[in-house]
Amino acid sequence: MKDGARRNLTLGLQSLPLLGRVSGRTRSRGWRSSSAPLLGALLLAACFGDGTEPLPLETAEVGVVLSSTEVSLTIFEVENPAETRIVGLGPEGSPVTMAVRGNIAAIPLGIVPAVAVVDLREGLLSLTIGLPQGSGATGAAFLNDSIVLVANPDLNSVTPINVFAGTSGSEITVGRYPQAVVVEGGRAFVLNAELEFFSPDGPATVSVIDIESLTVTSTIILSGENAAAGGVGADGRLYIVHSGSFGSSNGSLSVVDLTSLTEVGHHPGFGDFPGSLALGPSARAFVGAFSYGVAVWDTSLDAFILGPAEALAPGGIPSTSGLGFDQAGRLYTLTPDCQNPSTANRHDGAFEVDVTIPVGICPFAIAFTTIEAGT
Repeated sequence: MKDGARRNLTLGLQSLPLLGRVSGRTRSRGWRSSSAPLLGALLLAACFGDGTEPLPLETAEVGVVLSSTEVSLTIFEVENPAETRIVGLGPEGSPVTMAVRGNIAAIPLGIVPAVAVVDLREGLLSLTIGLPQGSGATGAAFLNDSIVLVANPDLNSVTPINVFAGTSGSEITVGRYPQAVVVEGGRAFVLNAELEFFSPDGPATVSVIDIESLTVTSTIILSGENAAAGGVGADGRLYIVHSGSFGSSNGSLSVVDLTSLTEVGHHPGFGDFPGSLALGPSARAFVGAFSYGVAVWDTSLDAFILGPAEALAPGGIPSTSGLGFDQAGRLYTLTPDCQNPSTANRHDGAFEVDVTIPVGICPFAIAFTTIEAGT
């Protein structure tokens, strides 16, 4: 999968019929541990009390890993990573992105024009919600507790969907080939790769959508090509990783001021086809690439701490397909194996791998959320 990232998961695949708004449940494989499941323990704990006062809400942090080839999620307990559960998303698809919020994960299914909605607390596929035919279904972010904005890269649009009602709203036209969405301060920032036949055709752009009215209010023109991932740092600025052209080693990082809605920085030197981004503690941006591993950028100094030539090689492997941070500020990376079940790797303070977590085939994204066990 070294040739990979999003492009190779799309090229050569046939479009599949629209799934439509159907709901259903899928078998999960159970918790991979002999210990009692986290959720059962939390539910049991929530049952005790003197009956005179509201019981505290029991919660736990979980990590969620999306495996593209296997079309599945792996859910693991952050405080007990050996406790995992697999949830199938359907028989077909090429998912590479997801959005999580509370107990819910929403996963665009790529070549299948639909979004899978997973109840993380129950570990079950609860809904499959159809998108417009030919969507491409890549990129998503929650606007609030019930509405997810999903990108349709092959249609140059985004669609709001209600993950509880199983309904979708009208398409909103954005730039060419949107493939990521970032939500901040009452606005959604849609990252448009501006591709033509899967190759960059000019600089990437950002469509700014007002969440209340669901209308595009402005467009930001960037300096990099093929915007792939983004996030808002502790400094309140939007950081965007550009993959560039495959094989051209022209990956870069844009910095956008969210007050003026202008690009205030553009930094080349991020090597060949970076595709993932996580904003970490201590003003650092971690950029992942199949081609070299994890580069580290100091957002306060606008300089590399570790460039592509010195990048982190998780577990000795100079490659990663995704990365993220838990609430304690620990880095996790994904090992890109698209032939066999793979691993997520937790790193210690020196960024050495201290825990490996079994996940599905071809992991592509990792996210963290706090789930509620009940009252």
